[in-house]
Amino acid sequence: MSPRSTNRSPRGTSRGEALRAGLALACGLALAGGVARAQTVRDDVFITNGQVSAQVLRGNTLYLGGSFSFVGPVTGAGVPVDATSGVPESGFPRVNGTVTAALPDGSGGWFIGGQFTAVGAVSRANLAHVLSDHSVDAWNPAPNGVVRALVLRSGVLYVGGDFLNLGGVARNRIGAVDAATGVTTAWNPNANSSVRAFAAGVSVLYVGGQFTTIGGQARNRIAALNFGTGSADPLWNPNANSLVLALWFDPVASLVYAGGQFTAIDGQTRNRVAALDASSGFASSWNPNSNNQVFTIVAGGGSVYVGGQFTLVGGQLRSRIAALDAGTGLATSWNPNAGNSVQCLSLAGSTLYAGGDFLTLGGQNRSRIAALSTSTGLATAWNPSAFGTVSVVVANGGQVFVGGSFNGVGGTPRNNLAALDVASGQVTAWDPSANNQVQALLVTSSVLYAGGNFSVVGGQIRNNAAALDLTNGQATSWDANCDGQVS
Repeated sequence: MSPRSTNRSPRGTSRGEALRAGLALACGLALAGGVARAQTVRDDVFITNGQVSAQVLRGNTLYLGGSFSFVGPVTGAGVPVDATSGVPESGFPRVNGTVTAALPDGSGGWFIGGQFTAVGAVSRANLAHVLSDHSVDAWNPAPNGVVRALVLRSGVLYVGGDFLNLGGVARNRIGAVDAATGVTTAWNPNANSSVRAFAAGVSVLYVGGQFTTIGGQARNRIAALNFGTGSADPLWNPNANSLVLALWFDPVASLVYAGGQFTAIDGQTRNRVAALDASSGFASSWNPNSNNQVFTIVAGGGSVYVGGQFTLVGGQLRSRIAALDAGTGLATSWNPNAGNSVQCLSLAGSTLYAGGDFLTLGGQNRSRIAALSTSTGLATAWNPSAFGTVSVVVANGGQVFVGGSFNGVGGTPRNNLAALDVASGQVTAWDPSANNQVQALLVTSSVLYAGGNFSVVGGQIRNNAAALDLTNGQATSWDANCDGQVS
């Protein structure tokens, strides 16, 4: 959050004093309370998912005003969240950068990759293993660039991204480490450009990205690599004409679904999404024809779910998320209608978890993460709210790992006004709920004066200024009825 400190006016009158006079006269002067003081930074204090424009302290309560819709705990850039309640797992070490890849380790812990320098109090560059007891594993491969893709197979962790070094050994954008020790293996496909996506096949690792050579062969942006040798399959060569961002292997249909920015693959016109034979690499007739890039793909139950930036796919208008019939490629009636890009998907039974940049999905307000019914497309009650872009969601048992470019997940809905208990750092029950931004605050012994650009607050119509009861958050009878913004 970005609190605004109180300044003195040019004539030496505090803004709090100016409010008392200005609201009564013309509703034109800004307000704010308290005096700025140097403080020790606390990481246990709840944060907001938007801007804080004003704050004021009274006793042990800190009142916040701004443009936000949730208040919640600091979690760092990646954390497991309860699949039922949406509450982030307490004690998980905070990641200080961006998380773009995650995998369960099979023992209650997580492998995480991205662009970061620390996990909790432990220095870790871009790749880490968090154990089930929340401790950070001693192994430290420290890739020197972003990690974008992870696959775990037979005790080996395969790693892709933008790095040139892995575990002190030269590894160009792709490599593998022993999952138990973190020691870099001999596996070395040597990609000449970014690796963005993995999908584990029966005997090969399907790889997508921006590269044009990998595994000792010329391969344009998509390849199948031998798990043992790292060499590219000599026959499997779909040859995408632009970036491949998403891959999904369907062992039943023996297909590899690919998504990205390409408009041709295997010599066929395929706009940004295609299905490839897992053995030959030939493009099938399946052709949903997306009008913009596809970031993520998962398949199950006869549907292929895609997310991205598109507005038309499978022959239908679909805003950034769609279910495509696995046989025909046509969009089904399932239509959650995302308000912005969908960057990641994870399927768990009859629930599809989605993350991205959206603020609405499945007919509900959902801040960048949501759970959708696979039958109706409607959002479930699960609503953790992420305080920034979500780049990875991975459902595993009773947890959903959420990673991205944020510092908080989970919390309590609070529209533009909130109160925090200073002792615990947590949000209180006080909830006036302003319908637009709050830009200035002043507190007295029993009332909080708020100014901004709202028209409803504390359960009443109040134009741009209101007095709110400190006990119940309701608007008092005081009604300045300002005809302009109070800031």
